[in-house]
Amino acid sequence: MSEDLYSKIIGNPVARTLLTPASFVYGAVGYARLKAYANGCIERAKPDVPVISVGNLSVGGTGKTPITIELAERFIHQGNRVAILSRGYKRKASTPYTVVSNGEKILATCQEAGDEPYMMAQAVPAAVVISGKSRSETAEIAIKKYHCDIIILDDGFQHLKLRRDIDVVLLDYNETLDDNMVPAGRLREPMSALGRATHIIISKVPLYPDPARTRRFQSLIAKYAPEATVSMCRFRPAYLRAETPLSPSEVSGQKVVALCGIAKPASFVDSIKQLGAEVVSMSAFPDHHWFSEADLQKLESKVTTYKANYIVTTEKDFVRLELPDSLKSKVMALVMETEWIGEPPSFNLPAANTTVAVTQNV
Repeated sequence: MSEDLYSKIIGNPVARTLLTPASFVYGAVGYARLKAYANGCIERAKPDVPVISVGNLSVGGTGKTPITIELAERFIHQGNRVAILSRGYKRKASTPYTVVSNGEKILATCQEAGDEPYMMAQAVPAAVVISGKSRSETAEIAIKKYHCDIIILDDGFQHLKLRRDIDVVLLDYNETLDDNMVPAGRLREPMSALGRATHIIISKVPLYPDPARTRRFQSLIAKYAPEATVSMCRFRPAYLRAETPLSPSEVSGQKVVALCGIAKPASFVDSIKQLGAEVVSMSAFPDHHWFSEADLQKLESKVTTYKANYIVTTEKDFVRLELPDSLKSKVMALVMETEWIGEPPSFNLPAANTTVAVTQNV
């Protein structure tokens, strides 16, 4: 469901009321599934190497991908052989899984891999990246074929079939803390699911946080996940990816057409404006949208109409763009990096994995 549609539902009391029964059904099914795993009714796979999940409770962008990239880079720097396992949402390959990168070179196209796995393979060349719905299957491939000694699950909090040693959950500072379950709201699980988290990251924290809002987060975490380690971060522009990397200052004072197919386009536009660029037009598409020739023709028309100097898009959208020659020199991706507020999270990974029960506060 798109960000715009969620906003309309949340802002429309009638629509939200009509969808509330469906939210109860969704929540009941999720709870039954959780209990089935917790009681051993559904078997869970446990690899012989440490598994770290990076996920969230809500739909939409909380910053899972940049955090996954940072953790992979950290563990690789420490001398580990790291695999990133992603579902590969909306990938076009019909195979059960796709090896996107073997840690030495990229082996698949963006269409075969899915946009986020392909982007992560580009961002962390030394990581093994595999797309596939069954994380237990792709974990086995990563360990047995590619000899990985750490597994990172991208968007893995709800993927209970694979046991993990570390559960990192991101909470967006800007989102409401008392939302409904989908489809009447954004939550995939109730806030009580935080009880499964070992580490919580409050993301997208502004330069001047609201003390009252910060206290609400503290109360929420104290209620549901008192043992979890808590960190805070924000994401800031690092550089512009084009034919050659450019400084963010390159777009200062320039007319820019913003292009994205992500969950929260407004935050992307704000990031561009922070660079001093004038956003003369915004082309927003649904998350993971595959751009058509007609989309690109309209984009080129906007550049002409608004006399724009550049088209700025996201890293994830950049890998999905098959640009005509007339646009290649104008399009660049805004690459974001993580800025930790205080100490970044640290992880004590087990030397030998042990069974960890799935529990939830209800």
